[in-house]
Amino acid sequence: MTPDERTLLQGFLTDLVNTPQVARDPEADAMISQAVQSNPGAVYLLVQHAILADQALHAAQAKIQALQAQPVPAAAPTSFLGGGVQPWSGQGGQPVASSPFAANSGLGGFLKSAGVVAAGVAGGDFIAQGIENIFSPRW
Repeated sequence: MTPDERTLLQGFLTDLVNTPQVARDPEADAMISQAVQSNPGAVYLLVQHAILADQALHAAQAKIQALQAQPVPAAAPTSFLGGGVQPWSGQGGQPVASSPFAANSGLGGFLKSAGVVAAGVAGGDFIAQGIENIFSPRW
C-alpha cells in the first residue's frame, strides 16, 4: 500500500466509524449480510469500490468546474450571404458564372461556423459519455 492509499483508506475508515447509525431496510440488510457471509472478501471489495467511486466523482467535479471556468470565446459575426456581396451577380445585376464555393462567395464563413458547432456538439457528447462511463459498473 502506498502512503497516499493509506491516507485515503484511513480517512474513509474514520468517516465510516464516525457515521451515525441509520435505519436499515430489513430486506436489504438481510441481502447484504448474506452476500458478506458468502464472500468474506466482500467488505474489502466494497471499501475499495467506494473509494474509487469517490475519487472518480471528485475528478469529474473538478473537470466540470475547470470547463465551466474557461472563458467562452465570442463568436465572430457571420453572414450567410457573404456580408451583402452577391458573388453570383456581376455588374448591373447580370449573372456571373461563379461557383458558390469560390473563395469570395461568403460560404466559407458559414461552413466554418457549422464546423465549429459540430465540433462543440461532438466534444460535449464525448465529455458526457466519459462522465457516464465513470459511474457505470464495470463487472
